[in-house]
Amino acid sequence: MDSSEIKIVTCNKNVMGINSYILVYQKYSIVIDPNNFEELEKSLNGTKLEYIFLTHEHFDHIMAVDKLREKYNAKLIAQKFTSKNIQSSSKNLSKFSEIIFEFMKKEPIIKIEELSINSADIEYEDNYELDWYGQTFFFKHTIGHSEGSSCIYVNNYLFTGDSLFEVIDTSFLGGKKSKDNYLNITMPFFYSLDKKMEVFAGHFNSFILEDKLYGKDKAIEIYSNRVKYTNCYLNYQAFIELLENSNFIVRDNSIFIMSNQNGFYKFYFFVNNDEELKNLDSFFYFYKEPIILEIISNNKVDANLYAKIGFKPYKIYSRYRTNKKNKSFDIVKIANLEDTNEILKLINDTFDHLSDYIPNENELKKLILKQEVFIVKIDEKLAGVSIYETKYKSYYFRLSCVHPDHRPGLIGYMLASTQPESGKNYLTWIDDNNLEAIRLNTFLGYKLDGIKNYIFIKN
Repeated sequence: MDSSEIKIVTCNKNVMGINSYILVYQKYSIVIDPNNFEELEKSLNGTKLEYIFLTHEHFDHIMAVDKLREKYNAKLIAQKFTSKNIQSSSKNLSKFSEIIFEFMKKEPIIKIEELSINSADIEYEDNYELDWYGQTFFFKHTIGHSEGSSCIYVNNYLFTGDSLFEVIDTSFLGGKKSKDNYLNITMPFFYSLDKKMEVFAGHFNSFILEDKLYGKDKAIEIYSNRVKYTNCYLNYQAFIELLENSNFIVRDNSIFIMSNQNGFYKFYFFVNNDEELKNLDSFFYFYKEPIILEIISNNKVDANLYAKIGFKPYKIYSRYRTNKKNKSFDIVKIANLEDTNEILKLINDTFDHLSDYIPNENELKKLILKQEVFIVKIDEKLAGVSIYETKYKSYYFRLSCVHPDHRPGLIGYMLASTQPESGKNYLTWIDDNNLEAIRLNTFLGYKLDGIKNYIFIKN
């Protein structure tokens, strides 16, 4: 028998969203991390349950252990610390379930009672092997997430419990010592395995081991090979910086990136077909702030495609270009660093932070030092500001606004007319619903170039 003959059934219809696994061979079965007894009983589908394996001691992974043992007379196999800790409600954390739900910002569907589970029938310390109808299961103590955390593997399947996830890093309840043990003992174990193993974690989707362990290298390879569809048009160095400062996952030949934009996230993807955008719920799960998806195209974008992953249309911007030099006005000055706070307040009060590319403080200071920020002051107070940014031999007219005390008037016209002297080509994005901005920029010589930015939002 090889692992391809083992059927794996995932059971996760439970309040904690944990994955319990049933491994079936012919009329025999094994359960890993049993949570919901009723779901497991139904999914066992009349097979003879012979063993229960635990990956660690926490209550959400052990809730159905004793009921299954009682009904099926199955033997429980667990690492010795797990075997000890399942007997204590404080060690298996069921005593603190309400606090855990509160931390996770989840409303419990049912009240979790304090659990005390009988010790394992078979205990092991560091390693254990079990022959099951000609197939060898290997058990390995993978300390870190908990005192008794372990992994189980059989041929090309690896069951990691909470020791390795696709979308997040594991947590360490024992503090620095636990993390050090994880890095020095558990991670080398993962790297010693066949990188093509399919990983079945305690939560979320299964994944391929190398996509997690070698994610950055694979992401760079995918980027270099140029997939068919992406919404991320960065040069190599900018792409590397994005990876280093973002959360991302790699799945086969796809990359999905979540970039923190201070108050919201931007979602980027690299895929070869639209089907690869499915099954991303686990990737989005931990982001409680709005997520923005942008698609830049000269063709109309199908909103239904992104609706399938929870995004709805937010705004549409059109791109305008000009090479026309406009007038300059003495009242318009180059900004200094001491103007930073006033500028930040005005632009944050004026623009939509989800779609208008508002610079943060550090970014604004860099633009000021490059002499790409222009201001108008009246009575020594900021009356208006415009911000440019060099982009690939062109200037991007990024933002322009006037303080409410000076509207209406000519300040907006004067700011929009003042361009960096070294520029030859200028481009800007304008909200299709901002008729005032369209009129002003059209008057100044900006013309549509056919490119639109479709912005979608996921709350």
